[in-house]
Amino acid sequence: MRRIPAIAAFTGLVAWLVHCDQAAAHVSEQGFVLLLPTGVYRIAGVAAVAASIVIVSLAPPAWMRSIFVPYRYRVDRWEYTELWSVVRTVTSVASLCLLLGLIVIGVAGTRDPLSNLLPLTIWTVWWIAIVMLHCVFGNIWSFINPWTGAYRLVIGPLEQPGLIKLPDRLGSWPAVPILVAFFAFAIADPAPDDPARLANFVLGYLILTFAGMALFGGQTWLSRCECFTLLFRLAASIAPLKMPTNGNRLSLGLPGWRALQGRHISYGMSFFALSLLASGSFDGVNETFWWLAQIGVNPLEFPGRSAVVTQSVMGLITANFLLFAIFSGCVWCGVKLTVSETDREEHQTFKVIFCRLALSVLPIAFAYHGSHYLVSFLVNGQYVIAALSDPLATGVNYLGLDNYQVTTGFLNSQGSVRRIWLSQAGLIVTGHILAVLMAHSVVTKIFRTTRQILLCHTPIALFMIAYTWFGLWLLAAPRGA
Repeated sequence: MRRIPAIAAFTGLVAWLVHCDQAAAHVSEQGFVLLLPTGVYRIAGVAAVAASIVIVSLAPPAWMRSIFVPYRYRVDRWEYTELWSVVRTVTSVASLCLLLGLIVIGVAGTRDPLSNLLPLTIWTVWWIAIVMLHCVFGNIWSFINPWTGAYRLVIGPLEQPGLIKLPDRLGSWPAVPILVAFFAFAIADPAPDDPARLANFVLGYLILTFAGMALFGGQTWLSRCECFTLLFRLAASIAPLKMPTNGNRLSLGLPGWRALQGRHISYGMSFFALSLLASGSFDGVNETFWWLAQIGVNPLEFPGRSAVVTQSVMGLITANFLLFAIFSGCVWCGVKLTVSETDREEHQTFKVIFCRLALSVLPIAFAYHGSHYLVSFLVNGQYVIAALSDPLATGVNYLGLDNYQVTTGFLNSQGSVRRIWLSQAGLIVTGHILAVLMAHSVVTKIFRTTRQILLCHTPIALFMIAYTWFGLWLLAAPRGA
């Protein structure tokens, strides 16, 4: 029964963070700046995370181990495995056809990225909306993955082996550089939203993935190398809800419960989770005045993305290595403080602790993702509706949207801007608090004494406090790129 108060308390905290009324400054996607002091909300946010650390440190370990145990509700007549397989095949083929149609629109349609459906769908619907929907409703990608349906129809079951066996020792490592390469395209490419350029990128990735599935096996490639399948799986792992698509039980728990259920977590998957956080953070850093000053660029005379491609790519790679090193150092310190030289039990090794704790950063990564792109979604989502009514920009009006105009009027009112900013800041702080709960729950499952739990958790707790400050600073940092 302890799980109901935990879920209710967490929900109440989210509501309070969204509706509180503190004065602060913010800039997002160069949309608006609140010319008010930023120190107040940074201190308040950091204090909230620090308070959550103190509270979980005082909580009984048994209670912390139980709060991420989900409730499972039996749903009769839901277990139709073959039916769900057919549904997934149909929706996957439909998704592939839609994507191929968008590629055609990207090549043949208007070159205006705010009128062409391809960049609007990829960067607004898919990269913002669908990613965040996974954090609430679970793995939607398993239905709209554009490769699985065609693969089943042309080659066979996903589980059958490919022509070449992918070495087991590689684990999920191949997905890490592919993910970083995607962020490099989004961050450093001179025109990632140019319809024709984006069409070539999407088509190339489609072909690359089909080739990888054919060579190494569908399931093997998707689960170990295809970065978006892994990304959506991790996003779904922090969703509170799990639909009974492969069984007859609906599961509901505190967000993040699914991420803590796995017994074996590889180094590759752990570094993939850390890379999500590092790359997403740098996606915001590279636009700030601070970063432009580091690479010798006047933010008021920005020369264009093509002039800073090398600096952007090197910065992205550096951000990944820096976060890996800092997080590894924090875990190592916790293990060093906790595990004696003579204590070599398998479940207390650095690898096990590191891999399990790495998944606790997922709420931070996806909270910042949603916060960073919120204003962009509110504006570009309107362009999506307009483009759906006229997909080829020929002047037709399929949806009957007479006199439809995109508006940014909500950025001109102090009240609406404050609500947007409070939602962003509240999302970031909530993500960090959830990460604290997940990390502490992980530690309580590995160590039994209160002293060991506190010693192991302290370095990671300090890391999360520092990252809260960093995330809130980044949310309000002036941008010039």
